[in-house]
Amino acid sequence: MQLTNKLIALASLCGAMAGAHAQIDPARGGPVTTMATNPKTYQYISWLLAANATATTRYFPDFYTLNSSSINNVTLVDDPAGSGKKVFHMKVAKTDPLVLGGSRTEISPRNEYVKEGLRWYTFSMYFPGDWVFHNTPTLVAQLHTSQNTAVVSPPASLTVTDRTLALDFNYNHRSTSGGSDPATRANSVAESIRLGTVELNKWYCFVVRADWSYKPGVGQIQVWMNGTEVFSAKNTYNSYETWLGNYAKVGLYLPGTMMVPSRNLYADFIHLGGPTSTYDLMYGQTPCAPK
Repeated sequence: MQLTNKLIALASLCGAMAGAHAQIDPARGGPVTTMATNPKTYQYISWLLAANATATTRYFPDFYTLNSSSINNVTLVDDPAGSGKKVFHMKVAKTDPLVLGGSRTEISPRNEYVKEGLRWYTFSMYFPGDWVFHNTPTLVAQLHTSQNTAVVSPPASLTVTDRTLALDFNYNHRSTSGGSDPATRANSVAESIRLGTVELNKWYCFVVRADWSYKPGVGQIQVWMNGTEVFSAKNTYNSYETWLGNYAKVGLYLPGTMMVPSRNLYADFIHLGGPTSTYDLMYGQTPCAPK
Protein backbone atom coordinates (compact mmCIF):
# COMPACT_ATOMS: atom_id res chain seq x y z
CA MET A 1 0.00 0.00 0.00
CA GLN A 2 2.81 2.38 0.89
CA LEU A 3 4.55 1.61 -2.41
CA THR A 4 1.30 2.22 -4.29
CA ASN A 5 0.88 5.62 -2.63
CA LYS A 6 4.42 6.57 -3.55
CA LEU A 7 3.85 5.56 -7.18
CA ILE A 8 0.65 7.59 -7.29
CA ALA A 9 2.45 10.63 -5.90
CA LEU A 10 5.28 10.19 -8.41
CA ALA A 11 2.82 9.92 -11.31
CA SER A 12 1.08 13.03 -10.08
CA LEU A 13 4.32 14.99 -9.95
CA CYS A 14 5.44 13.85 -13.38
CA GLY A 15 2.05 14.74 -14.81
CA ALA A 16 2.17 18.17 -13.21
CA MET A 17 5.58 18.82 -14.73
CA ALA A 18 4.32 17.86 -18.17
CA GLY A 19 1.12 19.90 -17.82
CA ALA A 20 3.07 22.94 -16.70
CA HIS A 21 4.35 23.35 -20.27
CA ALA A 22 0.87 23.93 -21.70
CA GLN A 23 -0.45 27.45 -22.19
CA ILE A 24 -3.63 26.48 -20.38
CA ASP A 25 -3.64 23.14 -18.61
CA PRO A 26 -7.09 21.63 -19.33
CA ALA A 27 -6.37 18.33 -17.58
CA ARG A 28 -6.26 19.65 -14.01
CA GLY A 29 -8.23 22.88 -14.00
CA GLY A 30 -10.75 24.87 -15.94
CA PRO A 31 -14.52 24.55 -16.34
CA VAL A 32 -16.69 21.63 -15.39
CA THR A 33 -20.07 20.89 -16.92
CA THR A 34 -21.56 18.68 -14.22
CA MET A 35 -21.17 17.97 -10.52
CA ALA A 36 -21.91 14.29 -11.18
CA THR A 37 -19.36 11.50 -10.87
CA ASN A 38 -17.91 10.10 -14.08
CA PRO A 39 -19.35 6.60 -14.64
CA LYS A 40 -15.99 5.62 -16.13
CA THR A 41 -13.03 5.05 -13.84
CA TYR A 42 -9.34 5.21 -14.69
CA GLN A 43 -6.71 2.87 -13.31
CA TYR A 44 -3.90 5.38 -13.58
CA ILE A 45 -3.66 9.12 -13.03
CA SER A 46 -2.05 9.52 -16.45
CA TRP A 47 -5.14 7.97 -18.07
CA LEU A 48 -7.43 10.34 -16.17
CA LEU A 49 -5.37 13.39 -17.17
CA ALA A 50 -5.34 12.35 -20.82
CA ALA A 51 -9.12 11.95 -20.78
CA ASN A 52 -9.61 15.28 -18.99
CA ALA A 53 -7.51 17.15 -21.54
CA THR A 54 -10.01 16.52 -24.35
CA ALA A 55 -13.24 15.87 -22.44
CA THR A 56 -16.44 17.60 -23.53
CA THR A 57 -18.41 16.38 -20.51
CA ARG A 58 -16.27 17.49 -17.61
CA TYR A 59 -17.11 15.87 -14.28
CA PHE A 60 -16.37 17.84 -11.13
CA PRO A 61 -14.72 14.93 -9.22
CA ASP A 62 -12.34 14.31 -12.16
CA PHE A 63 -10.96 17.84 -11.93
CA TYR A 64 -11.37 19.11 -8.38
CA THR A 65 -10.95 17.94 -4.82
CA LEU A 66 -13.55 19.23 -2.37
CA ASN A 67 -12.83 20.06 1.26
CA SER A 68 -16.27 20.42 2.82
CA SER A 69 -18.64 18.62 5.13
CA SER A 70 -21.06 18.07 2.23
CA ILE A 71 -20.89 17.80 -1.55
CA ASN A 72 -24.12 19.83 -1.53
CA ASN A 73 -22.16 22.87 -0.34
CA VAL A 74 -20.94 23.38 -3.91
CA THR A 75 -23.27 23.74 -6.89
CA LEU A 76 -23.02 24.92 -10.49
CA VAL A 77 -25.13 28.04 -11.07
CA ASP A 78 -25.47 30.92 -13.51
CA ASP A 79 -23.01 33.78 -13.05
CA PRO A 80 -24.77 36.28 -10.74
CA ALA A 81 -23.26 39.11 -12.82
CA GLY A 82 -25.25 37.92 -15.84
CA SER A 83 -22.50 36.71 -18.18
CA GLY A 84 -24.43 33.53 -18.97
CA LYS A 85 -21.55 31.24 -17.97
CA LYS A 86 -21.66 28.73 -15.15
CA VAL A 87 -19.77 29.31 -11.91
CA PHE A 88 -19.59 27.65 -8.51
CA HIS A 89 -21.86 28.66 -5.65
CA MET A 90 -20.17 27.75 -2.37
CA LYS A 91 -21.58 27.84 1.14
CA VAL A 92 -20.74 26.89 4.69
CA ALA A 93 -22.86 27.10 7.83
CA LYS A 94 -21.86 27.43 11.45
CA THR A 95 -23.79 24.21 12.14
CA ASP A 96 -21.76 22.22 9.59
CA PRO A 97 -19.23 19.72 10.99
CA LEU A 98 -15.67 21.03 11.04
CA VAL A 99 -13.31 19.83 8.32
CA LEU A 100 -9.62 19.64 9.22
CA GLY A 101 -10.29 21.82 12.25
CA GLY A 102 -12.14 24.64 10.49
CA SER A 103 -15.38 25.64 8.82
CA ARG A 104 -14.65 25.27 5.14
CA THR A 105 -15.93 24.66 1.64
CA GLU A 106 -12.96 24.80 -0.72
CA ILE A 107 -12.01 23.29 -4.04
CA SER A 108 -8.55 22.63 -5.44
CA PRO A 109 -7.41 21.08 -8.75
CA ARG A 110 -6.71 17.37 -8.52
CA ASN A 111 -3.22 15.99 -9.10
CA GLU A 112 -1.72 19.50 -9.20
CA TYR A 113 1.57 20.18 -7.45
CA VAL A 114 4.51 22.38 -8.45
CA LYS A 115 7.53 22.33 -6.15
CA GLU A 116 9.90 24.61 -8.04
CA GLY A 117 9.52 26.65 -11.19
CA LEU A 118 6.89 28.60 -13.06
CA ARG A 119 3.12 28.20 -12.77
CA TRP A 120 0.31 30.61 -13.66
CA TYR A 121 -3.00 30.61 -11.75
CA THR A 122 -6.34 32.37 -12.07
CA PHE A 123 -9.06 32.35 -9.44
CA SER A 124 -12.01 34.70 -9.05
CA MET A 125 -14.66 35.28 -6.42
CA TYR A 126 -17.90 37.26 -6.14
CA PHE A 127 -19.13 38.49 -2.77
CA PRO A 128 -22.95 38.40 -2.76
CA GLY A 129 -25.22 41.02 -1.24
CA ASP A 130 -25.92 38.86 1.83
CA TRP A 131 -22.22 38.78 2.82
CA VAL A 132 -21.97 39.80 6.49
CA PHE A 133 -18.87 41.83 7.34
CA HIS A 134 -17.18 40.64 10.53
CA ASN A 135 -13.80 41.23 12.12
CA THR A 136 -12.87 37.54 12.12
CA PRO A 137 -11.02 36.34 9.00
CA THR A 138 -12.41 34.39 6.06
CA LEU A 139 -9.90 33.01 3.58
CA VAL A 140 -11.35 32.98 0.06
CA ALA A 141 -8.35 31.72 -1.95
CA GLN A 142 -5.00 30.14 -1.21
CA LEU A 143 -1.86 29.03 -2.94
CA HIS A 144 -1.07 26.35 -0.39
CA THR A 145 1.70 23.82 -0.08
CA SER A 146 1.70 20.10 0.65
CA GLN A 147 2.81 19.29 4.18
CA ASN A 148 4.45 16.22 5.62
CA THR A 149 5.82 16.71 9.14
CA ALA A 150 5.70 20.51 9.37
CA VAL A 151 2.47 22.51 9.64
CA VAL A 152 2.92 25.87 7.91
CA SER A 153 0.71 28.65 6.56
CA PRO A 154 -0.02 28.99 2.81
CA PRO A 155 2.65 30.71 0.71
CA ALA A 156 -0.10 33.08 -0.51
CA SER A 157 -3.73 33.66 0.49
CA LEU A 158 -6.57 36.15 0.13
CA THR A 159 -8.27 37.04 3.39
CA VAL A 160 -11.35 39.13 4.13
CA THR A 161 -11.39 40.68 7.62
CA ASP A 162 -14.32 42.98 8.23
CA ARG A 163 -14.39 45.04 5.00
CA THR A 164 -10.69 44.66 4.12
CA LEU A 165 -9.34 42.32 1.46
CA ALA A 166 -5.69 41.45 2.07
CA LEU A 167 -3.04 39.44 0.27
CA ASP A 168 -1.00 37.43 2.78
CA PHE A 169 2.36 35.74 2.17
CA ASN A 170 4.27 33.14 4.21
CA TYR A 171 7.52 31.43 3.25
CA ASN A 172 10.67 29.85 4.68
CA HIS A 173 14.02 28.60 3.39
CA ARG A 174 14.24 25.96 6.14
CA SER A 175 13.28 22.33 5.60
CA THR A 176 9.71 21.19 6.27
CA SER A 177 10.95 17.62 6.81
CA GLY A 178 12.53 18.09 10.23
CA GLY A 179 16.19 18.43 11.16
CA SER A 180 17.88 20.64 13.73
CA ASP A 181 16.29 23.87 12.46
CA PRO A 182 12.99 22.96 10.75
CA ALA A 183 10.51 25.38 9.24
CA THR A 184 7.71 26.40 11.59
CA ARG A 185 5.02 29.04 11.53
CA ALA A 186 6.97 30.98 14.14
CA ASN A 187 10.21 31.24 12.13
CA SER A 188 8.57 31.76 8.71
CA VAL A 189 8.46 35.16 7.04
CA ALA A 190 4.95 36.67 7.01
CA GLU A 191 3.73 39.82 5.29
CA SER A 192 0.35 41.25 4.37
CA ILE A 193 -0.68 43.66 1.61
CA ARG A 194 -3.98 45.53 1.94
CA LEU A 195 -5.79 45.41 -1.40
CA GLY A 196 -8.76 47.59 -0.52
CA THR A 197 -12.33 47.53 0.72
CA VAL A 198 -14.59 44.69 -0.38
CA GLU A 199 -17.50 45.72 -2.57
CA LEU A 200 -20.49 43.41 -2.73
CA ASN A 201 -22.03 42.05 -5.93
CA LYS A 202 -18.74 42.38 -7.78
CA TRP A 203 -16.21 39.94 -9.23
CA TYR A 204 -12.63 40.02 -7.95
CA CYS A 205 -10.39 38.34 -10.53
CA PHE A 206 -6.82 37.35 -9.76
CA VAL A 207 -3.97 36.27 -11.97
CA VAL A 208 -0.78 34.99 -10.33
CA ARG A 209 2.52 34.27 -11.99
CA ALA A 210 4.53 32.26 -9.47
CA ASP A 211 8.10 31.15 -10.08
CA TRP A 212 8.23 28.99 -6.98
CA SER A 213 11.39 28.58 -4.94
CA TYR A 214 12.39 28.19 -1.30
CA LYS A 215 15.96 29.20 -2.18
CA PRO A 216 17.06 32.75 -1.33
CA GLY A 217 17.59 34.97 -4.38
CA VAL A 218 15.76 32.71 -6.84
CA GLY A 219 11.96 32.97 -6.83
CA GLN A 220 9.55 35.51 -8.24
CA ILE A 221 5.83 36.19 -7.83
CA GLN A 222 3.47 38.69 -9.47
CA VAL A 223 -0.20 39.22 -8.63
CA TRP A 224 -2.83 41.13 -10.60
CA MET A 225 -6.33 42.00 -9.36
CA ASN A 226 -9.02 43.06 -11.83
CA GLY A 227 -6.45 43.97 -14.45
CA THR A 228 -3.99 45.87 -12.23
CA GLU A 229 -0.73 44.56 -10.82
CA VAL A 230 -0.97 44.74 -7.02
CA PHE A 231 2.21 42.93 -5.99
CA SER A 232 5.57 41.95 -7.42
CA ALA A 233 8.63 40.43 -5.78
CA LYS A 234 11.73 39.25 -7.65
CA ASN A 235 14.83 37.30 -6.72
CA THR A 236 13.48 36.15 -3.38
CA TYR A 237 12.22 32.88 -1.97
CA ASN A 238 8.43 32.62 -1.82
CA SER A 239 7.58 29.09 -0.72
CA TYR A 240 8.85 26.17 1.35
CA GLU A 241 11.01 23.13 0.74
CA THR A 242 7.71 21.36 0.35
CA TRP A 243 6.81 17.66 0.24
CA LEU A 244 4.88 17.37 -3.05
CA GLY A 245 4.48 20.99 -4.13
CA ASN A 246 2.20 24.01 -4.26
CA TYR A 247 -1.41 24.06 -5.41
CA ALA A 248 -4.36 26.45 -5.65
CA LYS A 249 -7.58 26.61 -3.61
CA VAL A 250 -10.65 28.79 -3.85
CA GLY A 251 -13.69 28.91 -1.58
CA LEU A 252 -14.49 29.56 2.05
CA TYR A 253 -12.28 28.79 5.03
CA LEU A 254 -13.03 30.24 8.46
CA PRO A 255 -10.31 29.22 10.93
CA GLY A 256 -11.16 28.93 14.59
CA THR A 257 -14.73 29.61 15.68
CA MET A 258 -17.12 30.66 12.92
CA MET A 259 -18.64 33.92 14.14
CA VAL A 260 -21.34 34.37 11.48
CA PRO A 261 -24.32 32.04 10.90
CA SER A 262 -23.33 31.26 7.32
CA ARG A 263 -21.20 32.32 4.38
CA ASN A 264 -22.00 32.26 0.66
CA LEU A 265 -19.53 32.91 -2.14
CA TYR A 266 -19.48 32.56 -5.91
CA ALA A 267 -16.23 31.36 -7.44
CA ASP A 268 -15.05 30.86 -10.99
CA PHE A 269 -13.08 27.84 -12.12
CA ILE A 270 -9.36 27.65 -11.38
CA HIS A 271 -7.23 27.92 -14.52
CA LEU A 272 -3.59 26.82 -14.69
CA GLY A 273 -0.86 27.90 -17.08
CA GLY A 274 2.80 27.18 -17.75
CA PRO A 275 6.00 28.81 -19.04
CA THR A 276 4.50 29.79 -22.41
CA SER A 277 1.40 31.41 -20.87
CA THR A 278 0.92 35.17 -20.82
CA TYR A 279 -0.94 37.55 -18.56
CA ASP A 280 -3.45 38.41 -21.29
CA LEU A 281 -4.18 34.73 -21.91
CA MET A 282 -4.75 34.01 -18.23
CA TYR A 283 -6.80 37.15 -17.54
CA GLY A 284 -8.94 36.26 -20.54
CA GLN A 285 -10.19 33.18 -18.65
CA THR A 286 -11.69 35.24 -15.82
CA PRO A 287 -15.20 36.73 -15.46
CA CYS A 288 -13.62 40.21 -15.42
CA ALA A 289 -12.19 39.98 -18.95
CA PRO A 290 -13.92 41.99 -21.68
CA LYS A 291 -16.27 39.82 -23.72
